[in-house]
Amino acid sequence: MFASHHFISSLYFFIFFFCFCSLSLSNSDFNALLSFKASLSDPNSSLSSWLNSTQPCSDSWFGVTCNPATNRVTKLVLENLNLTGSVQPLNQLTQLRLLSLKNNFFYSSNLNLSSWPHIKNIYLSHNQFRGIFPSGVSNIRRLHRLDLSYNLFTGEIPMSELTRLRTLLTLRLEENSFTGTLDSANSSSLSLLDFNVSKNKLSGEIPSWMSSFPMSSFGGNENLCGRPLASNCSNRPAESVPVRSSSRRLRAIIVLVIVLFDVVAIIAAFVTITWCCYKRKRNRWGGGPHNEMQMKHGTHNNRNKYGGEEEDEMVVFEGCHKGFTKVGDLLKASAELLGKGCVGTTYKVVMEGGDVVVVKRMRERKKKKEVDEWLSVIGGLRHCNIVNLRAYFNAKDELLLVYDFLPNGSLHSLLHGDRGPGRTPLDWTTRLKLASDSAKGLAFLHGYDKVKLFHGHLSSSNIVVDRLGNACISDISVHQLLPSPLLINNAYKAPEVKPNNSSNWSQRKYTQKCDVYSFGVVLLEMLTGKMATGDGESSIVLWAQRTAAEEDSWEVFDFELIRDKEMEEEMRALMQVALLCLAPLPRNRPKMSLVHRMIEDIRTKGSIDGGNSFMNNLSSDSSPSLSETVVN
Repeated sequence: MFASHHFISSLYFFIFFFCFCSLSLSNSDFNALLSFKASLSDPNSSLSSWLNSTQPCSDSWFGVTCNPATNRVTKLVLENLNLTGSVQPLNQLTQLRLLSLKNNFFYSSNLNLSSWPHIKNIYLSHNQFRGIFPSGVSNIRRLHRLDLSYNLFTGEIPMSELTRLRTLLTLRLEENSFTGTLDSANSSSLSLLDFNVSKNKLSGEIPSWMSSFPMSSFGGNENLCGRPLASNCSNRPAESVPVRSSSRRLRAIIVLVIVLFDVVAIIAAFVTITWCCYKRKRNRWGGGPHNEMQMKHGTHNNRNKYGGEEEDEMVVFEGCHKGFTKVGDLLKASAELLGKGCVGTTYKVVMEGGDVVVVKRMRERKKKKEVDEWLSVIGGLRHCNIVNLRAYFNAKDELLLVYDFLPNGSLHSLLHGDRGPGRTPLDWTTRLKLASDSAKGLAFLHGYDKVKLFHGHLSSSNIVVDRLGNACISDISVHQLLPSPLLINNAYKAPEVKPNNSSNWSQRKYTQKCDVYSFGVVLLEMLTGKMATGDGESSIVLWAQRTAAEEDSWEVFDFELIRDKEMEEEMRALMQVALLCLAPLPRNRPKMSLVHRMIEDIRTKGSIDGGNSFMNNLSSDSSPSLSETVVN
């Protein structure tokens, strides 16, 4: 009896102690926020919901997000509020994951970030922070985004500390007064995708690993030189290069010369062993039931933790043997910016094992469940003329799509890149093959029998060439992941989805026949060599229709095709296919399966078998085809 009573008393004590500790934790954040508010100038009363009589987690304080399991503040977002004051009281919010104070007037100096050991995203741009680069940054091992741009920071950028952050994706430091060089000791471990140090006072040579970033990332630093800037370091006066930077490089060269002959054998042995291990690993990945089970199509591992934090597990589709299952595997790999488009930013990523993939990062998209359901369909598509979706990572902040890397560039670059002396023209036989491959891939997409599919923003930039010279269509149905219609180049838009005075494009529906029209524009690019730009009277479509009406005119075709003039009959036949695809009314456009068949007839026979019968069918049957069914 006494033992039972003692056990119950102990249990009550532990329950009371646990509640007291939880309350104390909550109170520490509560007091920190109230102290922060008291120190601010808040002209618009933006923080009026922060009251002494309420709680930040249970009463929905403006800009505050908590972890419901611990009652600790994990996110603080106070942007564009004209707040003035110090961020010092926020050091007590030790469980912060995200802090965004953009576009205010905070003026704290000599920031120390070590108070937020778990933070992932810090956005402090467009304020009045001053002093040296914030200390303690190397202790934040999970930091993804750091934006200190448009402030008054001075001193050197601690690149040696920043290179320890293997998960760092964004580093924005533009429009400050940072000095010194960009030298770093362990640059190979960085995974930066978004980097900008423009309009500072930096000097010296840009490290080679940074040369893949655009020129805009470094502009406004008069004493910086090297790629991607136009200024060549070898042409600069000796006195313009910092003495410290020069001596550092000299010491490095001396050390390299001394040890070079001693380490050659070691390096050779290391490379040999690494290659053997890599080959053996590749052989293991090549097959086996365990691997196939792990890569099972549609296996979803994204789960929410208590605070809404998402696991970094990727959804990997069957047939992917790239050696990664977590987004961290991508972050550890070296990345090269390929370009920024209307859908998102695209990177070439080289994995640790040597495999190369393309990663497309999208920020705007539909709700997570809709995206997961749609990508499970797209990830199951496999065709030799479609760029396969291999994996994806869908989190609150962004969506990462992983595709096969095709090394020979896009049709757009092959047709329009570096025109002039020294260019190798794209011959007619190659153009006709690429047209047939593209039509075949699009016909496969339109013929998918489980869900009605369309591309949504087809252009010559979305047709890429693989190692064997085959054309493959990329960015399949990415359009359908977006919350609103994609604002693609007007030159590729079908008339029925172009905005006019009577209706809004965002309310219109896209169909497979819109893809057919876009493909017709791509064919015109291949035939004429002109870029698909402009609209209305200036469009490539109207120009080609008028010029092609002159039966004997060669003017409509690309001047680079003059060497293949004996194939003019085939060119005119393909022009007729293009004009069929560009019919103003959707019901008068052929299906992609027929377009592919007509192009194949041109390749094999030099004419279009079935072209006349197709036109006859249109005149005898005006009802819309099955492929004109509206796709939401």
